[in-house]
Amino acid sequence: MSVNFIVHPTPSRANQPAVLVVDDDSKNLMAIESVLDGTSYKLIKAQTGAEALLALMDGDFAAIVLDIQMPDMSGIELARMIKERKRTQHIPIIFLTAHYREDEHAVLGYDVGAVDYLTKPISPAVLRSKVNVFVDLFAKTRDLAEMNRTAQAAEEALRVANEELAARNEALEREAEERERRIRAESAQAEAEEANAAKDRFLAMLSHELRTPLSPIVHAVTLIEEIECPPSIREHIATIRRNVRLEARLIDDLLDLARIRNGKLRLEFQPVDVHEVLRHALDICHADLAARRIRVVEKLEAPDAHVRGDFARLQQVFWNLLTNAAKFSPEEGIVEVRTFAAPTGGMIGIEISDHGVGIASEKLDRIFDAFEQGARHSHTGLGLGLAICKALVQMHSGDIVAYSEGPDCGARFTIHLPGTVVTSQSNGTHSQDVAPSPDLRLLVVEDHHDTLATLERLLLRRGYVVRTASSIAECMEVAHEYDFDILISDIGLPDGRGTELLEQLRKKLGQVPRAIAMSGFGMDEDIERSRHVGFAEHLTKPIEFPALQQAIARITLSV
Repeated sequence: MSVNFIVHPTPSRANQPAVLVVDDDSKNLMAIESVLDGTSYKLIKAQTGAEALLALMDGDFAAIVLDIQMPDMSGIELARMIKERKRTQHIPIIFLTAHYREDEHAVLGYDVGAVDYLTKPISPAVLRSKVNVFVDLFAKTRDLAEMNRTAQAAEEALRVANEELAARNEALEREAEERERRIRAESAQAEAEEANAAKDRFLAMLSHELRTPLSPIVHAVTLIEEIECPPSIREHIATIRRNVRLEARLIDDLLDLARIRNGKLRLEFQPVDVHEVLRHALDICHADLAARRIRVVEKLEAPDAHVRGDFARLQQVFWNLLTNAAKFSPEEGIVEVRTFAAPTGGMIGIEISDHGVGIASEKLDRIFDAFEQGARHSHTGLGLGLAICKALVQMHSGDIVAYSEGPDCGARFTIHLPGTVVTSQSNGTHSQDVAPSPDLRLLVVEDHHDTLATLERLLLRRGYVVRTASSIAECMEVAHEYDFDILISDIGLPDGRGTELLEQLRKKLGQVPRAIAMSGFGMDEDIERSRHVGFAEHLTKPIEFPALQQAIARITLSV
């Protein structure tokens, strides 16, 4: 049989839901396809009842357009089989026929579950409209079913959550009872632990705000040092720089303590020479020792003083012990630094002793506790240094002990670290500082006015071309007209984060620009977050200008 209409097909889009078209005449199938093609559903075609049943086994259909007259089985028989199957009985069927005998076919069609009955010639608009109605109904029904499943899942999740909450409440009640009994027995200890936890939270929040104003001070000192001035003024400048570094060290101690307590402090292990680390630490402490006219006696007698450790962290341990020795020693006193080979276990011993105020016997057991002050007299410091020293030594698989015969009898700190064998190629020193490249075009983004002003002056003095901005919006405006080589950006900006700025610049430029992050946040996760978004360097405030120059040079040389 033939279908008597002409249509203009539209482009096909093969998306669900699907409509099954069944007709034994391939020309009819092509004609129906041209009518229904180009819509939001796809057509599945079949020329026999068997093909139609096979297709129905493989997928869900929004509607079936079915010719009544077919050779292997009639459309009526096929419809009856479709309606007998639970999986397909809900699918609406539209019958097509060119042989309409009064109401006979209509009655038979409706009897087997047809929802509509069209005779040929068929209006394309009518067929398309009817199919669209069923497709839309199918989509809405499917969406409703999905909503019901989601609601049921939510109800089940809520039920499970309520059960878990009830169980948790029971557990909490039991814990509360146990805690109450424990508090009655150990109330003083519990109060101390809570106080320490409160300190950790407060110090973590405070450290960032303390760092930010230190950067412009460091930069301003650098600017003044480059000016000809009398020696007395230079002494004052050195005092400012020394105390800013001390303030930064105190903040670093706060962060280190938080890292240690949270298990997030990372070490970079490599073979290092303990004697070299000690000499570096003595160089750093030279000003403090010289100010009190303290003489250092070195007895570096360990025959092989190599250990596997983190150079910077071991230097931090030795620096801390040496500054304590200087701080608690009388003027013109003596500090002794000694290394030796431990008699067993392949350990290397490091001993730092003084003849100062000593440590009371009742405080020796607590001397390595955070916020503990071991001396009898009030001195500057937070009481974090020895706690950090002990944690760092233990992370190197070593131990540290303190000894004192009491007040005014001095103190001795002894460290044992496992030794290691090194090859001629191995060393624990750091690479030579690289020279910065002049004439680079820099874009500096910083919302702290004093920091931005002093940093810009320093960079301009070194021959860099510098443009500045104080927000993401202003930076994007500058970047529109300024082709920069390196971005130097604060992480915390008034209208977003430096990580967001880097992403916006990536979209604008088509690639991640070379960038250095500046931040008062210096935890490992902060540095990792900066590197993850594309910052090549992360410098923690206050930033010494030579460190910034070295970062710029490293980025330049890495290209």
